Amino acid sequence: MRYVGLPGAADGSAKMSVLGFGCAALLGRASRKESLTALETAFDAGITFYDTARSYGYGGSEGLLGEFFAGRRDQVVLCTKFGILPASQGGWKQKIKPLARAVVKAIPALRKAAQAQAASQFVAGQFDLATLKSSFETSLRELRTDYVDMLILHAAPETVLEQDDLLEAMGRLVESGKVRMAGISAELPVISRYFAERQKPLTTAQFALNLGLMDFAAETQKNGDLLLVANHPYGGPGGNASEKIAALWASEALPVSLREKLVAGDPQVLPEVVLNCILNGTGVSAVIPAMMQPRHIASNVAAVENCRFTSEEVALLRTDLQPRSY
Repeated sequence: MRYVGLPGAADGSAKMSVLGFGCAALLGRASRKESLTALETAFDAGITFYDTARSYGYGGSEGLLGEFFAGRRDQVVLCTKFGILPASQGGWKQKIKPLARAVVKAIPALRKAAQAQAASQFVAGQFDLATLKSSFETSLRELRTDYVDMLILHAAPETVLEQDDLLEAMGRLVESGKVRMAGISAELPVISRYFAERQKPLTTAQFALNLGLMDFAAETQKNGDLLLVANHPYGGPGGNASEKIAALWASEALPVSLREKLVAGDPQVLPEVVLNCILNGTGVSAVIPAMMQPRHIASNVAAVENCRFTSEEVALLRTDLQPRSY
């Protein structure tokens, strides 16, 4: 596994793996057994960066992480977020979750309806001082730690960048040592404004970056002094990764020798192109793909450890993926 140092971390602290484990599905669409298996597989593979939030797993993700990493907190980098709160999940709602998961697995056509129902279980846009205090205290308790490596504004609107009182409160948490780095997760226009203004104390940012958004990679290169983390590498805004790779294979702008490496039917081509176009030659330090299945974890780890493409070839692929003006 490849690692990067966490800015401001004390000597002996865990290094952050360039491949992060996204914890949104823990105790959400994944059962407790599936969640623990995924965590164990990721940790055994050398992944040290775990990205969670107060809202993940209907409020249960942080607690499972705290349980899993009890006694080995110093071996991992923990990022949590605030601003989206989970609705109450007591009583019968908790009891029917295993049944709901089973139904969705048996009938995939119900997935969209299940996702819409899940979205209704959260309260977004909670960026007041009281919520920061209560949410962060809950996060520390659930994670069984007295500090987090990163505390992130979760899906923040642009107006958050103007909330001086909130930013100052986050700064005090950094000064106290309870938070090593404060940051923001948001859509790209908000991240672009943050890059331009550099509001203190924010020194890390998380945002979507995939093969359809390679033009934003140039913007990350200009901000490489920040700790930048990409998510949704395989989909989300920007398009389907498989379609983008098919277009690369057909591109006459690329050398034949490079296109021959884009072997049709080789499942490792997808993660190698996606993850290395995001990580290599950009300002991005880490990427967080969704990977709850052990085979997906193994595939992603192999892609960052043993990439068939040279750094020059990755640069050519990334350039070819950028939108052209005619």
